[in-house]
Amino acid sequence: MFKNTYTYVSLLFFFGGTLLVVASFLLKNESSALVQPDQTESDIQSIITKDENIKEENINIMLSFIGDSLLASFKGEKSYQNFQDLLETHDYSYPFKYVSNIFKQDDFTIANGENVFTSRNLLPTPKNYNPAYWYYTNSKYANVYKESSIEVVSIMNNHTYDYNEEGYLDTIKALKNVGVTYGGEEPVILEKEGIKIGLICANLFHDFEGEEIVNKIKNIKNKVSYVIVYFHGGTEYLFAPTEYIKSHCHNFIDAGANLVIGCHPHVLEPIEVYKDKKIVYSLGSFIFGGSTNLVNRTAIYQVNLEFNKSNNSYTETDKVIPCYLYSTNSGYEKWLPKVIENEDEKKKVLDFMSWLRDKPY
Repeated sequence: MFKNTYTYVSLLFFFGGTLLVVASFLLKNESSALVQPDQTESDIQSIITKDENIKEENINIMLSFIGDSLLASFKGEKSYQNFQDLLETHDYSYPFKYVSNIFKQDDFTIANGENVFTSRNLLPTPKNYNPAYWYYTNSKYANVYKESSIEVVSIMNNHTYDYNEEGYLDTIKALKNVGVTYGGEEPVILEKEGIKIGLICANLFHDFEGEEIVNKIKNIKNKVSYVIVYFHGGTEYLFAPTEYIKSHCHNFIDAGANLVIGCHPHVLEPIEVYKDKKIVYSLGSFIFGGSTNLVNRTAIYQVNLEFNKSNNSYTETDKVIPCYLYSTNSGYEKWLPKVIENEDEKKKVLDFMSWLRDKPY
């Protein structure tokens, strides 16, 4: 619906940051509310940001994306200073305490949720490979997302059914009960002041899943102003996308997607510009209660969209915020992501995301 006049003028993003922070904070926290309707329209979930005073011709929407978020320990087990122990001994805001200020300043924050939320004693789903992992925690800890201003959590990943259909349904219920929208089989609509963004959350491990994503893009692209594919797939611990993943991501852009973002490899992978559209191949893991033995680099990917209603166009600026996956090797803080302040280390991540380095450290 909107013609892309894509720009990468970083100075505009930074100099306009203060105004964007104030405006988005007010919109997100004072004059707007998120509602998850009980019924869907045209098989599409909707997030509706209410605004009764639509006056501005230009509409700014800022989105933040993070990768895999695993708010649980292996099989929900508790041990001294493991992630389950952290959850039980701290408030809901603790796990994202070093980064939630960023999420509170945008319009929408989107994460991939890698664990089951359930208050029941469910049996794990048998897995015919080794090593195999199962992750769950009590349903009440879905409040961690709510308290950290994370509005959408994708449940399209390889741990969705760790505890069978019951665990899957319990996870949906837990997220809805705390006011967080889940990204499932149907697209989510992010709406602000009449501008609609379609978010497609999906697995990408097989060709048929890629074909389903293409069909969803074609079905939704004329109903919204901007289409995002947020997929879970790729090869673990590779610092570059495989040709298989690249081919599918190119297909998504060809089908009408405006932005493609991936996760699952547990490590960052660079950003490609394809036909003037961005593909962020992997945001890696962002917070991971299952293990501290991961590459200690991750990132928040932000995109700011300015839509002009009068001429049906938009401009787009993006920003990578380099982060540590954990801020220290000891204590409870060994689980907490934190923005990288060291300029040299930050530059390594940024150079890597631009294909200038083989690794982000």
